[in-house]
Amino acid sequence: MIDINRRKHTMEVDNPAEMLRNAEGTFEVTSPFGHVFHVTCRPGTRMSVSEISEPKRVQAPDGMIWRIRKLAVAAA
Repeated sequence: MIDINRRKHTMEVDNPAEMLRNAEGTFEVTSPFGHVFHVTCRPGTRMSVSEISEPKRVQAPDGMIWRIRKLAVAAA
């Protein structure tokens, strides 16, 4: 399942690894339990994943929906 919220520029997916496999860029990925990850993707290489926050106190998720938001890259 993929649902794109155009105002927030986020996607809601069941499996973020599958969605980001061939992506390029830097993303903020939020788990159903509130963990937030910084993910850098480059085609043909492995993803670089860093946890940037502890989970927030959340109720049991209504499903296993992950949120992916592409981060803007500063121009060089």
